[in-house]
Amino acid sequence: MADSNYWVKRLHGSRLSRRHFVGGAAATGVGAAALGIVGCGDDDDDGGATTGPGGSPTSGATAAPSGPQKGGVARFSSSNNTYDTFDVDRSRFSPFAVLVGYTQHGIVQWSSFGEGKIGPGFAESWETPDKSTYVFKIKKGLLWHDKAPVNGRAATAKDAAAFILRNKNGKTLDGADDINFYRKPLFSIVDKAEAVDDSTLKVTLTAPNPFLLNLLAGSYSKVQAPEAVAKFEKDYAKPSADMIIGTGPYTLNAFKSEGSATIRRFEKSVYPVNPDGLDYVPLFTDEAALQAAFEQKQIDSYGPRQKAILDDLKKRYEGKIYEKPVFSANPMAGTYFGGTKPWSDPNLIGAIFRTIDRRALIQQMFQGRGVISTQPPPTQAAFTIAEKELATFPGYLEDRAKDLAEAKAMWAAGGGAALGEITVDIPDIWEGAYSGVSAIITKQLKDNLGNDFKAKIEPYATITTKIIKAEYGNGKNAVWYGWITELTDLEPSQLIIQNHNSKSPQFAAYAVKSDKVDEYTNALNTEFDIAKRQELCKNAARELTKLNGAGVPYLMVNINNNLYWNYYKAGEAQPFITSPNFGRDVYFDQKDPTWTGRPA
Repeated sequence: MADSNYWVKRLHGSRLSRRHFVGGAAATGVGAAALGIVGCGDDDDDGGATTGPGGSPTSGATAAPSGPQKGGVARFSSSNNTYDTFDVDRSRFSPFAVLVGYTQHGIVQWSSFGEGKIGPGFAESWETPDKSTYVFKIKKGLLWHDKAPVNGRAATAKDAAAFILRNKNGKTLDGADDINFYRKPLFSIVDKAEAVDDSTLKVTLTAPNPFLLNLLAGSYSKVQAPEAVAKFEKDYAKPSADMIIGTGPYTLNAFKSEGSATIRRFEKSVYPVNPDGLDYVPLFTDEAALQAAFEQKQIDSYGPRQKAILDDLKKRYEGKIYEKPVFSANPMAGTYFGGTKPWSDPNLIGAIFRTIDRRALIQQMFQGRGVISTQPPPTQAAFTIAEKELATFPGYLEDRAKDLAEAKAMWAAGGGAALGEITVDIPDIWEGAYSGVSAIITKQLKDNLGNDFKAKIEPYATITTKIIKAEYGNGKNAVWYGWITELTDLEPSQLIIQNHNSKSPQFAAYAVKSDKVDEYTNALNTEFDIAKRQELCKNAARELTKLNGAGVPYLMVNINNNLYWNYYKAGEAQPFITSPNFGRDVYFDQKDPTWTGRPA
């Protein structure tokens, strides 16, 4: 086993710097170089890929001496019907996070993931009089989209304060607690959010904390107009373009739940906007249609799931298209509830954890274009254990016979045979993208553990509901695997605290307690030294892996080998949602020869 991830090395060789793939942290604007993760390869920043709905690649770039150009409508494939709600405060579905990245501002936003920089959004500047106080100045001239009931009024500090307080309180307008406010535990660090005047927001923390800026720059930390929340809160589960009202550089003009969307430039945007807009079409699970649409330039990018198709296209269109490999924004994993039987027995869940052959899945699903993963994943490598060390943990051993023998013994010790049939839920879109993955996983489990593991194809909305109700466990013989929520931060500290500290409300979703994890996460919550947080996260990763994922058993992270027509230019390639920077970074080179023949 190599000292570092094979795919990271391959990606270095593709003229992409290490910082494009292995993550960093920027709680105080510290860049990747300060984290000691730059190097080991060519550091040329020559563009890359953003992530589209459902993790689909949507953009790339090559060197373009002519500079940015205005105009053009980008065309991408969406992830079909994978929207949970149109209320960003209560969503955790990647497609929606991408959508609001175009249309809504966070108080601050990631200006560059590669450099670890947080920049302006709803606020144009901020200062920190002390470690518990932040003062934000709202961007001058910032306007809401011209949609009822907001009708294009000026944005104010009161709007930003309302966003923070709604997430902190976690209540709907009728005063009811709602468990779908997923970021409520994270916003508990806030004591007060006050509008000093129309252009000044003051946020006071309960105690010094290093994560406020990272939290406010998250994919789902977008400011919604209070009037829009008041009008649409009860109807957000029935998505409509009318509901999406932001201050971002684009407006959502049309939307259909199956994945069609029309997004156009907001002419009163106070930030730079190059493309005129974007169109999404729902082709994500139809590989043949995706390939045909790309070859006909009906969509501008395409990430073939089969290496043979990738190699064929690169050969046939040599000199006309280019490739940008990037880790997927969404790791592949599952969740389980370990607070009661059956999965409170570490023998049972441990046996399943060891039986899944992660390397075989990578070969069968991605033809080797992926890497085994624990939490945090290798996309946040400065904060997680290296692949060489991970391969020494049960469930990740290169000696599969040893893993399987231990799994059988644990299954017998826990009385696994008496469980009978066990349901394995697989998201419909995951099965659609990787046909047969459900059969691969259930065969691995059946062959080694003996029970009937029965795959059930479900929409993500159903799986999310089951997670909330603790139905992957809690007396039910059920587990699930698929894409989990995308990475929203260069640093994993907040997510580890939220999911695994036993005093966090979110802990109740998994309920696998560890005194050591509590110790590490308690220290993370107050540690301002990034190097020390890295070590704390690595120690937490070791404990979580020993605990069979502690409710979140990671499998792997795949590589998207994204292809783009030469006329399409974009910003950095990152395993994060970069749609907030689309208008600034993306443009079409309409003088490039490949622009000819692109349908109007």
